[in-house]
Amino acid sequence: MTPPLPASRLAALVLVLATPPAFARVAVLPLSGPRNHNLERQLSSSICARMGCVPASSVMTGKKVDWDKVRRARLEGVVVGGLSKATRPQVLEVSFLTPDAQRAWRQRYTVVNGRISSDTLAQIRNGILAAARPAARPGPAETPAQPAPPAPAPAAPTGEIAPPGTAEIAPPTGEIAPPAAGTTAETGGAGKPDLFEIEAALQILHRSWTYSGYDPAGGLRTYTLPIFTEPRVRLGVYPLRSAEGVFASAGVELAGAVALGTVIAGPDPSAPKFPLSLWWLDAGLRARLRLGSWILGPGAGFRMTHQSVGPNSQGTRLDGIPTVDAKAVRLGLEAFGPIAGTFGLTAEFNYLLVLSTELDSEFPGQSAGPAFEARFGVTWQVSRLLRLALMGTFSQESYNLNAAGSADSAKASAFGGELGFRLGL
Repeated sequence: MTPPLPASRLAALVLVLATPPAFARVAVLPLSGPRNHNLERQLSSSICARMGCVPASSVMTGKKVDWDKVRRARLEGVVVGGLSKATRPQVLEVSFLTPDAQRAWRQRYTVVNGRISSDTLAQIRNGILAAARPAARPGPAETPAQPAPPAPAPAAPTGEIAPPGTAEIAPPTGEIAPPAAGTTAETGGAGKPDLFEIEAALQILHRSWTYSGYDPAGGLRTYTLPIFTEPRVRLGVYPLRSAEGVFASAGVELAGAVALGTVIAGPDPSAPKFPLSLWWLDAGLRARLRLGSWILGPGAGFRMTHQSVGPNSQGTRLDGIPTVDAKAVRLGLEAFGPIAGTFGLTAEFNYLLVLSTELDSEFPGQSAGPAFEARFGVTWQVSRLLRLALMGTFSQESYNLNAAGSADSAKASAFGGELGFRLGL
């Protein structure tokens, strides 16, 4: 009968068996073909979670892979890939090239809505890991084992990746597109979210000021601005950032908008018009969370809103439109993510909890009513740094006037569209 192992030896045996093999070191290059930064982040995060990764720029000279750099860095190889131009279905091809510029592994996968499943990511990661381990590679004197037949490739519509032997995505001696500015992956995984963000948009709006329980004889005036422009800007700094996990970033934001060239007519249409001043300022906090390839960003802030009518060029003043200064707490939620390739959706909703309002002295009993704003539109990710957006917008704010004989409440409504961009650094 074999004597039982001592406890110390048994623990050592368990430790040896449980110790994972040494990580292979690779470089993951950006995908060629149509840019899909979310898919690139998916791939690099999955591969680099199990393998040691170095920045792609460290193994490239100009537009080519420098195989001397690959060998000097003692890498197991380079991961390259490309996307077909067709969108339905779009095909992803991934290859692993050894330091002697030989293709050790290649597979193709179908991309749905700009993404691949977690099971497919695991297949890619495991295939590259098996090809990258030195022990799995045949030595010079060995005869390499016949590879298993590849999985059947999906039907390739016009514009997809060329079949092997004609125009491969990453030929060992050919050129590979260099990483776009700012897309170099950090060692060990995908890069962190942007530290600074600038968002600007030109809004084209229609605005009206109306009353409930309105008596024209009471002296109040309504107005309508059929079309006017209102540039909007948001600046953000997000010092808390994470490259992986649910939490993406958190920081502070400053935002504001001001109407340009807004004027309204007085009782005499032939007289010069009166300038109408409209603006708002906002400061707050924002956190962003990852939900798959989508980002969800709850936020809270403080907002100041202003409306007033100034004298016209003749020095005449217009009565009947109250000056409004309101202060409110903003509670908001934004969401954005891909829908197909570099195109995506974005949405934002803000509820304004009005704390105080200051209207003209003729409304001593005024108070705040509900206020909110909403935006929804499509985006185009031009590069990792730049995203364009085309959105529709709607906002509404109301005030309880409690002015007997004039009006019960006032409401300002605005709707329209905006064209803007987001620049991350």
